[in-house]
Amino acid sequence: MIETLKQFGLQEHEVKVYLATLELGESTVLPISKKAGVKRTYCYDILADLQKKNLISYFEKNGRRRYVAEDPSKIGLMLQEKLKDFREILPELKSIQNSSANKPKIRFYEGREGIMNIYESFLGAKEMMALASPNHIYEHLSDFFSDFSVKILAKKVKVRELVTADGATASYLASFKKPLQEARVLPSTVKLSTDIVIFDNKLAMISYSGELHGVVIESSSIVETQKAMFEIIWQMARDRG
Repeated sequence: MIETLKQFGLQEHEVKVYLATLELGESTVLPISKKAGVKRTYCYDILADLQKKNLISYFEKNGRRRYVAEDPSKIGLMLQEKLKDFREILPELKSIQNSSANKPKIRFYEGREGIMNIYESFLGAKEMMALASPNHIYEHLSDFFSDFSVKILAKKVKVRELVTADGATASYLASFKKPLQEARVLPSTVKLSTDIVIFDNKLAMISYSGELHGVVIESSSIVETQKAMFEIIWQMARDRG
């Protein structure tokens, strides 16, 4: 009961005092404090707080103040009132949410572990499009990437990748499996220090210059623009070979 009542915004000592008063029926402070296991002087303050929350009331009898706990069903009624108030402002809350829905969500990642976390997130995508340098993979993630390649094929993620024509290109492209995986080679003059991956409504940028770090941007508008640019480059790039 204590744990349940605490979920309704009551402190543990308030719950104990309320339950003690509820069980005693009507009582002065001393029996309540003893039953609740709190000091008498402290109990006065707790009872006052419970009065403000409309869970305790009192009356004078023979010159002494006697406390009575409100019917437990009143807690339910109070929650219903709060829920009613919440429902009234819910449309306004949703309007605020809608107005901020277009703001990009940005997450930063650092180090090798962080970059591997970004790659793991690709496994949940339906499709991914990338501009990347195979050298980056073999220099920094070769042991990880062998397992990742198996996983992404098993997940049947559609992959299209534009790769630089650097030293590791041939061995890298050999791991691609059609029809799910396609690659085209960028002109030899193109060099990348940052790989770019578009997946679902997210854009990942992974930098291999200096300390490894990356950023994932979640934004439909940004991703749509990046997809359009990718398609233009895809049509201009030569097929693997």
